[in-house]
Amino acid sequence: MMKEPRREQILSLLKKHKQMENIHLQKKLFCSLSTLRRELLLLEKEGLIRRYRGGVVLEVEKNHIISTRYRENVMILEKEHIAEIASTFIGPGMSLFIDSSSTAKALIPHLAKLSNGVIITNGLKIAYELLHVCQQDTKIYMIGGEAIKDSESVVGDYGNSFLELFHIDLCILSSTGIDLKGIYEANFAQALFKKKVMRLAEQSLLLVDYTKFGKKHAYKFSDWSSFESVITNLEPSTEYLLLAKKLGFEFLY
Repeated sequence: MMKEPRREQILSLLKKHKQMENIHLQKKLFCSLSTLRRELLLLEKEGLIRRYRGGVVLEVEKNHIISTRYRENVMILEKEHIAEIASTFIGPGMSLFIDSSSTAKALIPHLAKLSNGVIITNGLKIAYELLHVCQQDTKIYMIGGEAIKDSESVVGDYGNSFLELFHIDLCILSSTGIDLKGIYEANFAQALFKKKVMRLAEQSLLLVDYTKFGKKHAYKFSDWSSFESVITNLEPSTEYLLLAKKLGFEFLY
């Protein structure tokens, strides 16, 4: 068993900083990297933290929205890898919807190259950044509705009506969790909104890093069969690969 003082130290540091690199955590605890790794494994098994390459984050409560600023600073390389694969689905003249997720935000450098396109988003920061980098002949549209602080996004009935004015070639979404039964969101309004966008789009693309697997939330917005492709950063477990084969979608990683 992990010694309580060190366990409490780790959790106390993460409650304060939310995210820490392993090397900084090691220095704070005055322990070896191998000792730290073993103790983080125990905490992860209890569902109290989540490890990523080179660091660790405090696990949030189920059905709780994680702030965008926090999400933007974790799993950066993994999100860039996912975005690079997703960019191969995007071509000139396309009409796209991208959600407010930090994973979708990693697509911005690729969207900057899009010519004669239409990009619709409900992400406040994403819309602002796209305005500064996109080609002059690409139009940026922002959904109207209720602004949600933590996710820096906009949802609601106004946005739903506005979306019906567009033909959407490709809808690019992330989620707060997935399991073998479906795709989930931590916020009811976000779940309803994403369900609406998917219904209007010709094709839907799901972007999820490996930490989203096995995470169930209260609001299920889609079944697996609604996506043609799911992009992640590591090969999923056999049960997910078998599910993809059965339902006719593909995992790309």
